[in-house]
Parts: sequence; structure tokens; C-alpha cells
Amino acid sequence: MLMNAAQIQESAQRAKSLHIEHTIDRLSRQENRQTAGPRQIEHRRAAVLRQVGDPLAVNVRLERIMQGNELTDIAYLAQGLLCARSVCRVVICTDRGLLGYGTGFLVAPGVLMTNYHVLSTVGIARASTAQFGYERDLAGRELRPVEFALRATPAPILFEDLDIAIAAVEPRTSGGESLDQYGWLCLKPQPGKAFIGEYLTIIQHPGGECKQICVRENKLLDYSEDSPYLWYQTDTVGGSSGSPVFNNSWEVVALHHSSVPRMAKVNGHDVWLTKNGKRWTSDMGDDQIDWMANEGVRISRIVQYLQSQHASHPLTQAILQAEVPPVAELSIDQSEASGGIRVQSDSNGITRILLPIEIGVKLGISQQPAAPAHRGTSAAPVGDAAAPRIVEKVSIDQSSYASRNGYDPRFLGPGLTVPLPKIAGTRFGKPLMIKGKDPELKYWNYSVVMNRARRLASFSAANIDPGKFLGNRDAEGDTWYTDARVDAIDEELQVGKAFYKKQRQFEADRTKNPFDQGHLTSRRDLQWGNDKEEAKRNGDDSYHYTNCAPQHWQFNQNSKASGLWSRLEESAIRKLSAGQRLCVINGPVFDAPRCIPGSDGRLRLNLKGKRLPDGTFGDVRIPRLFFKVIAYAVGGELRAKAFVVTQEDLVTAADRYRPAERTGAVLSDAEVRLYQVKLADLERATQLDFGKLSDYDVPAGEESSALAEGLPIEDESQLVF
Repeated sequence: MLMNAAQIQESAQRAKSLHIEHTIDRLSRQENRQTAGPRQIEHRRAAVLRQVGDPLAVNVRLERIMQGNELTDIAYLAQGLLCARSVCRVVICTDRGLLGYGTGFLVAPGVLMTNYHVLSTVGIARASTAQFGYERDLAGRELRPVEFALRATPAPILFEDLDIAIAAVEPRTSGGESLDQYGWLCLKPQPGKAFIGEYLTIIQHPGGECKQICVRENKLLDYSEDSPYLWYQTDTVGGSSGSPVFNNSWEVVALHHSSVPRMAKVNGHDVWLTKNGKRWTSDMGDDQIDWMANEGVRISRIVQYLQSQHASHPLTQAILQAEVPPVAELSIDQSEASGGIRVQSDSNGITRILLPIEIGVKLGISQQPAAPAHRGTSAAPVGDAAAPRIVEKVSIDQSSYASRNGYDPRFLGPGLTVPLPKIAGTRFGKPLMIKGKDPELKYWNYSVVMNRARRLASFSAANIDPGKFLGNRDAEGDTWYTDARVDAIDEELQVGKAFYKKQRQFEADRTKNPFDQGHLTSRRDLQWGNDKEEAKRNGDDSYHYTNCAPQHWQFNQNSKASGLWSRLEESAIRKLSAGQRLCVINGPVFDAPRCIPGSDGRLRLNLKGKRLPDGTFGDVRIPRLFFKVIAYAVGGELRAKAFVVTQEDLVTAADRYRPAERTGAVLSDAEVRLYQVKLADLERATQLDFGKLSDYDVPAGEESSALAEGLPIEDESQLVF
């Protein structure tokens, strides 16, 4: 998880005051390497002796480290592999859902350490989990991690000033696997555990991806006895927060904390620079920043803080009393978690890495290759429904629009045609015609028809095949694309970056834009295909501005607020589809009738009421209602359900900040029925013609029928929007 801009700016200012950029230049020329003091040298001599076990080799090894020589014993790899077992991916959650990913590591039996900005509250710490063994095997397959819950007691230690979070971990998974097998990394109080110019190593889960390691050009740049931080070069990205930083003797010297951007003065202000030397702005994405260094929190300062402020805390006691785990305890068969790798140490202290070798013999008979056998749940490749989510950069090929297949009306099978809706009137504006003759914008497995006057989609229609779902991917950052076909007509015909770009600062500056780029057809629903590459391509294609509409962040984001739109998506589609093929059509309801306040002050739908023009925020008219139509087959017969939800109460309060109202993570079956409306009523409200689909409309429940007519029902408390 990437720190916020203010925290990164603080790191950048500290680095600037120490002239880190000049230090990088000097070290690249092997100049001004710091001379280590006697105490620092003696500590490292003892560490190297523990590492190599040969007093005669210690001086040679120590001299190489101090000179920046990368030559080291092959046992270094085995020792690193053992340390890597203690590093985990932190799945950051609240009781409402996923927030993101970070990295953490065990620092004592049953004790995890990461950054405060990863686990910033007791509630988040208790709802989050630690996943061990999320990595690739020798064949390059992603392995399913072993997940442990974080414990509510003893209470976690959270300290923002040093950006540390320490929490207890359950000793076993729900399936009975033991945490002991992953060992721990001791935190030593001695300062100066690394030399200036020494090569460091970080084991991390960058961007929530599989476990990775950076072992090249990772020089320690600077540290001061008066500062809790040190600075180093290495490759890290968002998600690396909370990673252990190792010296050449595999001692943890720092907790990775923040990246440091290269800066320049522009009109008297410090600005961040991009990799090509230009001024960086938030709409460019974090991957465009020229990160010149990283900042870590020194382990010696963390231990000092724990001793002075939390000496009697059970977690502190466990950390201070922890001894290096015996190698024998870690020398277990990893065949199920690491593709057949085994690490063994004998009584003489010799460590061996055992690698499986597969020998293929061709017998001259052509055979189809058999699927690889998985020897346990922890070795199952990621990609099935229970797999963890992956964070990836969105990438769209804008040169291939002509090859996109678009929405398929016959997707459900023979005789089950679900045509694209037709624009039945021009009350809300005419459709945007592409090349003067066709309103359909085709994308991978979905299509959009734009409203020219509103510069938003009239609808987005998608084909969904859960049987080929290869998703579980989250977007890294928030990268959206304008459609080049629309730009060729007029760049002003799609609401884009100029409107949405200030949304991220809204919570910090409440005068900014509170409206998200709300997906109509969701990325997750499109993440299916014949292979992962195709599934990613299809999902990424959802990130077109034509496929989004302004949705208040509380309406859109289930991870942070009520997220009604996303909860309807999750509940209606996941519960009603039963894994079968679907055609899903989404869109706004322009100039919708006002909802009716209930006796409790909450809003109720009133699709037959008097229409009211949508209000304007900035230069964009904001829809208050959104619809979703789901078509599917039962026993070879077509079925359809229509739903409408409103953000009216949030839109009318868009000029002021409203605290998030948290509700259930998914909608109950009763709530789903309450949002269901008659398809014929939806056609009148949207002026869209769904053809014969309305003949197959599944009647809503008794509650939603009463709701659609605006009549009182017995339990109004369930009708919350």
C-alpha cells in the first residue's frame, strides 16, 4: 500500500536535507564510502561468523562487504530462502471488505510487524490477514498462500511517528496449519548494522504480487545516529510497505517505509519529477514518478521505542526475548509450498537446497500434455474462485478498436436473443453516432452507446461467462482512457480526466470533487477468457471513460462506505446468476423522478413520479439513479430482472462532506428484491427500448412491487438506499 502524498513529501524533504541525490552520485563513482567504527565492525564480525561458521573466512568476507564486493558464499541463497519464509503479504481489510495489500514479517513467535500506514487502526488490524507462501514455484506457477488471521488480543502496538504496526497472529489456520513453520526474524538493538555503500536486500510483495526479492544495486546511502531513518537504493513499489530490509549477513536493519521522489524547484515550490524529467501530477499515476531512493525505519530505533514505551506489553516481551529460530525447525519439506524445493541443514551446519529435476523422454508417440498434478491445497495455482486478488497496472491497446468483438446479443445460446437497447426518444439527448451511422462503441465483450448531450453513456451492455472467469485482479492506481473514436469527433464529448482528476484530494480538501469514475460494466465481470492474458485484456478494457459515470464515492466504494452500487453488483449478479452466462446492461437514469422520503427520512424509489432535471457539479450534470438489467436462461427459457438504485441523498449533499455510512458487505436476498423494478417501468424512465426482453421480466417480490408503486409496506426499515 502506497503512503499518502503528505507522508511521501516528508520523506522527500528529509532526503533533500541530507543531499541524498549527491550521495547517490558519489557512491556510483565509489567515492566517500564511510569508514565504520570499531563497535560496528565487531558487531558485523560476529554476525558474519554466525553466517559462515568459519573463523578463517570471516575477515575475507567482512572486507568484501565493506568494499561493496558482491561475491559471497552460495549458502547466502539458502539463508535468504529461510528468511523469506517469514515474510508475508498483508491483506488489508475492514469489516466491509478489501482495502489493499502490504508486506509484513514475523519478528517473534506469533508476532507480525508492518507499517502503521498498512494497519492504521485496531479495527483494520483485527480484520486483516497474513498470507504466507504466496510466491511462484520452479515452473513459474503462482501458489495459493496459507492465510492466518490476526488476533484481537493482545492489542496491537500502533505508532504513527515511526510508521510501525505490530500485531499478534493466530498460531494456526482454520485448516490447522501451524505458523511455527515460517520462523521469525529477530530484531537486534545494535545500531549501525549496515555500512554506507553496502548492498542491501528487500524481500517484498510489490503491488500485492507474488513474493519478490531485489538483490542488485541496493546500496545503503546514508543514516545518522540522530535520526530514526536510513536511506537506500532498491526497487520497491506500492505494496512493498512493511518489508524487511536486510544487510549482507541477513540481519534486519530497517522496516521499509517510503519511497523518495526526485524533486525540483518550480516557481519557488518543490515538485515531483517524472522519469523523463517533467513535472509529475497525480493523474499520471504513481508508476511515472522518478523514485530516486527509499526510506526505512531503523530497527535499532524501533527496539528502543518498544523498550521505552511498551516494555511490559506482551508483544514487546516476545520480540525482546526472541532468539534465532533453530535451523532444524525450518528445515521442512516445502514441496507443496514451493514447487518441490527443500532446505536441509545437517549437524555440521551445512545447508543444502534440494531442487526437483524432471526428465522428459520422448517415445515417438504424439500425446496431449497432461495437466500438472497439485499435491496439496497450498500448491494450487491462483486463478480459481478462492484465489487471492492480484494488483496489476491497467493497459489498453488503443490501436486495435476495429478488432474488438463488442456485445453479442446471442451470447446466451440459440433462440435466446438479448438485443442492445434502442434509444426510443430524444428527450434526454441524441445518441452519439460513430462515423455518422452507428452509435455502438465496441469493446472486448461489451458495448457502449453514448448520449451526445450528456457526454455519458446511455448504457453499457456486457456478456459475462463465469465459467471462463480468470480474474481476481485489482487495478494498480486509477488509470482511465478516453476513446480515440470519440476524440476523433470531438474531445469534449466524453466526461474525462478534467472532471475526475481532483476526486482523490476530496477527503483532504472538501471543496474538491467527491465523484468517482464509477464503472458501469465492471472490470471484474469482464475478466474472463481463454487464458489469463486475454482475461486481463478484457478486464482492462473496462477502463474507458465512456464506460463510467460520476458516482459519489460513498455510493461507489464498498471498501470505504456503503457502496450501494458495488454491493448491488456483488449481490444481484453473484446470487442470481448461479455461475451461468449472463447479459448485463447498466446505465444512468437521466432526469429521474425524485425519490419519496420515508417516515424515517430515508429515500424510496418513485419511478412514476414527476421528473426533475439532474443537478450540475462543475460543468457536468450528475445522474441520481442508476439501473442494472440482468438477462439469463433457466431451462432454456429467457429470464430478465431489472434493478434501480439511487445516490440522490449524496448528490444533493455533494457540496459538503458527509461521513460514510457503513452497511452490510453484500445485500440480503430481501434487499435485492427491494431494489428490483418492473422492466416496463424502467423503459419509460430511461426511454430505452429493451425489445421483447420485457416479455421475460421476472416479477419482483411483494415488497418491491409495493415499492415500485410508491405504496407503504409493513417494514419500511428495510427500504434503505
